[in-house]
Amino acid sequence: MKVCLLSSVHPCFDVRIFQKEAKSLAEAGYQVTLVAVADFKEKVVDQVRVLGLPQFRSRALRPLNWYRILRIALRERADAYHFHDPELLVVGSMIKALTKSPIIYDVHENYPQDILTKEWIPRALRKAISEAFRIFEDNMVKRMDGVVVVNEHLSERFSQKSHVVTVSNYSRIERFACADRGPEQDDKRMRPYFVYAGRISDDRGIYECVQALETVRDEKVELLCAGRIGHVGNQGFRALLDGDQSGAPFQYLGLLPSEDIPALLKGALAGLLCFQATPNNVLATPNKLFEYMSVGIPVIASNFPFIRQVVSEVDCGLLVQPDNLEQIALAMAHLLRNPEDAARMGRNGFRAARERYNWLLEEKKLLSLYEALLGSRSSA
Repeated sequence: MKVCLLSSVHPCFDVRIFQKEAKSLAEAGYQVTLVAVADFKEKVVDQVRVLGLPQFRSRALRPLNWYRILRIALRERADAYHFHDPELLVVGSMIKALTKSPIIYDVHENYPQDILTKEWIPRALRKAISEAFRIFEDNMVKRMDGVVVVNEHLSERFSQKSHVVTVSNYSRIERFACADRGPEQDDKRMRPYFVYAGRISDDRGIYECVQALETVRDEKVELLCAGRIGHVGNQGFRALLDGDQSGAPFQYLGLLPSEDIPALLKGALAGLLCFQATPNNVLATPNKLFEYMSVGIPVIASNFPFIRQVVSEVDCGLLVQPDNLEQIALAMAHLLRNPEDAARMGRNGFRAARERYNWLLEEKKLLSLYEALLGSRSSA
């Protein structure tokens, strides 16, 4: 059976799309083609055929990729199409009408809530646009054959669909099991560090963590940050990312290859997850929480409902109010000065990631959805 995963926004090796879903489908025996943003035209990676789309600096040019996706989808003649961006809802509906194949919509976030904090949308228009998109998405979802969501909050929102499946962003623990150690510094000495790896923007709380670490007053400790840069309006943070560290305990490593991330994480004192309290972040199930747990390091994380549930239940880190620099600093100081406690939390997180918060458990739900949608076709 041939399946086609589609994204006009995400890079082709996105963790959820490629590392988890595409690879799981390929390992289960499906013939998988992934169409997403890439700097190449075509290659096969881990049994997944990847077709690259250009990345445009201007949002106004992204509809060009919608046309490319529609054209490729029709050419591929897949047995199912699985798309990952709300901007492809109309394209997905067209693919369904033209191919008669099942269509799956993968909802990564609460997009109406996310619109409320989009910097490129005038503030006065955000609420109206958010509500308009909510109505549009609710209506378009009714045309989909399956809906995949990342948490129960989104599952409740789309509960009118018969094929809504919650496939959480738990980690492929085997991807992190071989991690050896963190990066060496230029002076060949290993300095202790806190780490953040993921999309970089103002709402991720990284700058707040840098400010908090400065108050800890331990010159031997720094914050290492890696990932793709999104919207950064904070000029102090922008200066750090541009290399003007001015003595700050911070180092930006750039966008690292995915295979380098496990070692970077495993060498850290703790993983930072101090997302700021935007409407979407408060309800998020962040992938990096489970990545930190999968390498056995404690977390310092925002005291939001889902994060609090996991961290408190597992006892794998410390919760903070993400805009409270004193709380973040106290959490950092505690882990620095109590290495036995930090190691215990790390072990707790690793055990929970292996036994419960593990992608191998989640992929069964994804494969069950595909079996429900394609089972009759495969036996025909």
